[in-house]
Amino acid sequence: MMPHDDHPEEEEDSSIIEEIVDIGEGALSKGAEIIGTAAGLAVGGPVGAVVGGVAGKTAVSKLMGDDGPFITEKGPSAVGAYPHLYKAGDLLFVSGMGPRTPDTNEIPGGPIRDDDGNPLDYDIQAQTHSVINNVRAILEAHGSSLDEVVDILVFLVDMERDFPGYNEVYSHYFAEILPARTTVAVDALPTSIAIELKVIAKA
Repeated sequence: MMPHDDHPEEEEDSSIIEEIVDIGEGALSKGAEIIGTAAGLAVGGPVGAVVGGVAGKTAVSKLMGDDGPFITEKGPSAVGAYPHLYKAGDLLFVSGMGPRTPDTNEIPGGPIRDDDGNPLDYDIQAQTHSVINNVRAILEAHGSSLDEVVDILVFLVDMERDFPGYNEVYSHYFAEILPARTTVAVDALPTSIAIELKVIAKA
């Protein structure tokens, strides 16, 4: 007599879970966990961050579609509930991106202030190189490139001090591409950085 399987749905669910776990070892799931952790931390502190991280992992399948949010381990970690970019049709909308390095979370050129809020001397050109390289890495991870950029919004915390240095570095990357550009001064950015870029590119 052949054994009877009383729980075929459980076996199917198990195989699906195993596939999700396999995906979880990749960058996509890591990104989902980052989003979930950030959201959880915002509403529930450290405990919420743990719960949010788990919830983010379970939502990984939602990040795999063509249109929608995209996260890569090539980009710096998020400081909120947002992806590295969002694809809508033929366009990629890169979230506001700073110069923090993806591997160490350090700020090339140094932070603009210390832990007590005191101003520090920093290198705007090093920060500009880093933020553009972060954008490049994120776009390339999605199959695009800096050559496909069509619009850039730049935020500077000190326009008078930093515009010349940032503008010089910017030209190295975009003088031939010539995307539309807007540069604005802001009082502060979420972390101790001097520059942030908001980019739109073709997919």
